[in-house]
Parts: sequence; C-alpha cells; structure tokens
Amino acid sequence: DLRINAETSGKNALIITPSADRDLAIADLVHSAFGHAGQKCSAASLAILVGSTYSSERFRRQLVDAAASLVVDWPTNLSATVGPLTEDPSDKLLRALTTLEPGERWLLKPRRIDDRLWSPGIKDGVAPGSFFHRTECFGPVLGLMRAETLDEAIELQNATDFGLTAGLHSLEPREVRSWIDRVAA
Repeated sequence: DLRINAETSGKNALIITPSADRDLAIADLVHSAFGHAGQKCSAASLAILVGSTYSSERFRRQLVDAAASLVVDWPTNLSATVGPLTEDPSDKLLRALTTLEPGERWLLKPRRIDDRLWSPGIKDGVAPGSFFHRTECFGPVLGLMRAETLDEAIELQNATDFGLTAGLHSLEPREVRSWIDRVAA
C-alpha cells in the first residue's frame, strides 16, 4: 500500500496598495489564504500591505471579520468553507499556527478544533527575512507585512525562494505595469 502526498511549493504573497478596491482585495485574500485550509500551492500566505493600507484599522477589522466568519468543519457539513488539513501539521506549519516570532502579534489566533481542523489565523508584524516571511507553511495561517512603497513591497514579495504565484491588488495602471515588469513569479 503506497501512499503519496505531493504538492508544488510556494510562499505566495498578495500586495495590496492604497489604490486597491479594499473590499475586493479582502475577499480575494481570505479566499486564497483560507480556502482549501490554505493547502493549495497557490494559497496566499502573506499579505504585503503598502502605506496607509497597513495602518488602516478599518481594513484590519474587515479582514479579521471576514476570516473569523468562515465555517471550519468537515466536508459532511455543506456550509463548511474551511475543511481539514490533509495530514497532521508539519513542524513548520505547527510553528506557524502556534508561535509568534519577535514583533508579531495575533490579529486572529488559530484554534485547533479537531485532529486536522484548524480555524484561520492572521499574524501581524511579520518581519522581512523572518521565519514566516521566508518559509512555506502549508495551512490556514496568513501573515501581514508592511511596506512603505510598492517598490519595497515587490522586493519583499520577490525575497522568497519560491515564486510560484504572486498577486497585486491595485487600481492604478502605473502600479500594475511596474509590478508586472518586476515580479519574480
């Protein structure tokens, strides 16, 4: 009886600039980070918030409310929006779900509900070069990073070893063109 669990790696970030449609950005971010319990190779596990987006309390409240409203349950519950992990959390994922690195704080603390069911977690203050910035954590945990400019955000987005997918929410054509020209994904 041979069992194989394989996936392509990713540490995927979504940049959100002040010119973004914030409602749409939050909906996309929550769906990407927590759909499939964050276990798609293209799941966004970082949000790099540019300028006033990072400091917006309204943005944070809306993000936390959206993630906290997800229904975490087994697939037998047809209203479940976050299902179980495919296997017990790896050491990396368990660290991400339970441990804060220096400067981080929980905006939404994940909870272990069942053997493989975890509620969504959102950690704020992820530092450049830190464990959570650079490490793929294959599960329902999202980290928020601050960038002062789009250029800085792209540098943070490109600073991982993966580059499978990446995203940008901006309604400013110049920002979109700059991102397309420079993103390493």
